[in-house]
Amino acid sequence: MTATEKGKILVVGSYNVGMVVNTYRLPVWGETLIGNGFTEGPGGKGSNQAVAAARLGGEVCFVGCVGEDRYGDDAIRMLESEYVDISYLKRTNKSKTGIGFIFLNEHGENSIIVDSGANLRLQPNDPSIPLSIDKADIVLVQLENDINTIEETIKISKEKGKTVILNPAPAQNDINSLLSYVTILTPNESELKILAGLEPSISINHETCIEIAKELLQKGPETIVVTLGEHGALIVNADGHKFVSAPRVKPKDTTGAGDSFNGALAVALSEQKKIEEAVQWACYAGAYTVIGSEVIPSLPTRKQLEAFIDNKTTSYQA
Repeated sequence: MTATEKGKILVVGSYNVGMVVNTYRLPVWGETLIGNGFTEGPGGKGSNQAVAAARLGGEVCFVGCVGEDRYGDDAIRMLESEYVDISYLKRTNKSKTGIGFIFLNEHGENSIIVDSGANLRLQPNDPSIPLSIDKADIVLVQLENDINTIEETIKISKEKGKTVILNPAPAQNDINSLLSYVTILTPNESELKILAGLEPSISINHETCIEIAKELLQKGPETIVVTLGEHGALIVNADGHKFVSAPRVKPKDTTGAGDSFNGALAVALSEQKKIEEAVQWACYAGAYTVIGSEVIPSLPTRKQLEAFIDNKTTSYQA
């Protein structure tokens, strides 16, 4: 690949329907609360990241599995309309399309429950995995599919010399077997704590984040990128550590921020940007996304992101 060529991005991951409702707090067991603002739309970390990358100009292929139901039909229409290659997308009549229930509070913070459904039907021996990896330069995965499928995907990817980005979400504390195949690990702060065996509710400072990331480096990844929301991101690798800032915005819905970040990171790396520049660009993409409502409508196009960066967020405050 020459300096002017773009690498091809493969996203192996999930598609879920997002069911979103606003609530001032979550109910306790046995309690019913009245919410408002219900919306239904496409989601799932894999699909979101594929669309995020495609909107920013990436050449993207998505491998996943959806049900033979109306939600699966919706998935195909949406991904095709976003110019995502779905040549290897599978369908099944043995499970329903995955679904995510998203609860938003007045601060734009979210809690999410996912039923993976058809996503778990993508199995490690599926021939679409090695075939699609052969055509890719960067492979981006998450943790909403069968863990054995994820491991096989990144193992093959490393063997073939691909750049592997693992976004360890939803968080799991026992993914050590995956880390030796990973080039870049992208946890948020809660996921970082869970990877370290800590409770996600506890507070840790940036120095502790650095120490945990350094420990994770010893397990295989070349770089750890910890996303820190409004505080930007932390890069930790063999050269040391560096904090990258994020623009200040007033968030409306934080649901897609991590997916936007990871999709943008993959695009920046496919364009051979250095890691610090790639992370900075991805921070802007994440910030743009949280000022909108719903995930897919809030993911920026290349033109929108460039204007957002040029204007230093001034015109985009909610």
